[in-house]
Amino acid sequence: MSTGQVSTLDMSQFRRGSNSERLDFARNLFKCLSTQGFVKLVNHGVPDVAIDKAFELNGEFFKLPKTIKEKYSHPPCANPNRGWVAPGQEDSSAITNFEKGANGGISFLDAKESFDLGSPKDPLYDNVWPTEDDLPGFRPYMEIFYAMFQDVHLDILRALELVLDTPQTPVKLIDRCTPNVSEMRLNSYPPIDIRDLKSGRMNRISEHTDFGTVTLLFQDSVGGLEVEDQSNMGTYFPVECESKSTMLVNTGDSLQRLTNDVLTSVSHRVTLPISKQETEQGMLEERRSVVYFAKVSRDRSIAPMNPFVTAARPAKYPKMSAFEWNQLKLEKIYGVC
Repeated sequence: MSTGQVSTLDMSQFRRGSNSERLDFARNLFKCLSTQGFVKLVNHGVPDVAIDKAFELNGEFFKLPKTIKEKYSHPPCANPNRGWVAPGQEDSSAITNFEKGANGGISFLDAKESFDLGSPKDPLYDNVWPTEDDLPGFRPYMEIFYAMFQDVHLDILRALELVLDTPQTPVKLIDRCTPNVSEMRLNSYPPIDIRDLKSGRMNRISEHTDFGTVTLLFQDSVGGLEVEDQSNMGTYFPVECESKSTMLVNTGDSLQRLTNDVLTSVSHRVTLPISKQETEQGMLEERRSVVYFAKVSRDRSIAPMNPFVTAARPAKYPKMSAFEWNQLKLEKIYGVC
C-alpha cells in the first residue's frame, strides 16, 4: 500500500479572490493535477444542504423496489448512457489500462448499481426520469444539482486556461466543451461480504481512468476509493475526504490527450477501505457517491491542441472525436448491441 496523499485547495480563492489570488489558485490546481492527477476542493460553491439533498435522493432511488427501477433501466449496451445500471451490468475491468493499449484486465463485474443522466439540453440523448409518483422531486432536483456541477467544471477550466494561456497560443478548453454533454451519475455500492472483496473474485469497481476532461466527485465516509501513486506506479493509496462536502477532482483521458500528456488521467478503483484491511469477515456497509463526468463535446477533436505540440514534443495521439473515444470505452464496459 502506497503512502501517497491528495492535496486540498480552497476554491473561494479563485471564485472570489483578487487577480493575483486567482492566478495563485490556478497554478496550484495545475500543479496538483499535473503531479497527482487528483485534488480536493473546498468552498467550491455547491452548498452543504444541496449535497445532503443529493445524497438523500440517491438513497431514495436505490431503495426503490427492483421492479420500479427496471422501468428506468440503462439499455443492455452502450447507448444511450442513461438510466438505472443494475448490479453486475458493468464490467469496468474491461477498460483497465485501456488507455495504455491493454485489452482489459481479469474480468470482474462491478459490485454496484448506478443511475446515469445528462444535460436536459442534450441534442442526442434524452434522460430517463422516474415519474413523480415513483420518486417525487427527483427530476427537478437532479437537474439543479447537475447545473451546480457544471458551474464548478467551468471554473476549473477557466483556472486551467488562466495558467496555460499565452497571448500567442490561447488554450480554449471551454470552447471544446460547448455545447455541454457531460454526464452525472449516482452510485450505490450495496453491502458486501468482506471475504468476497478479499478473495480477488470481486471488486466494487476495478482500476480504470475516466473518459472526459475532469471528474467531480462527492463521496460518503465509508471509504474504499484508491488512487494510483504517480511517484510509484502500480501502487495505490486510499483517498478519504474530510467531509461529504469536500469535492474530489481528477483528470480524465480527454484532457490528457488535449494537453499531449501535460496533464494525465490517473487510474483509480473502489475496494476494501483501509479501516477494514485487517478484518477477515463480516459485511462491509453500503457506500454512496454522486459524480459528474465532465466531457468534451461529442463532435470536437481530442487530439493534442496546438499549444502543446512542438518539434521536441510531437503529438502523441491521432485525431479522434470525443464521441469516438467515449464509444470505444463504453462498448468495452457494456458490449455492443
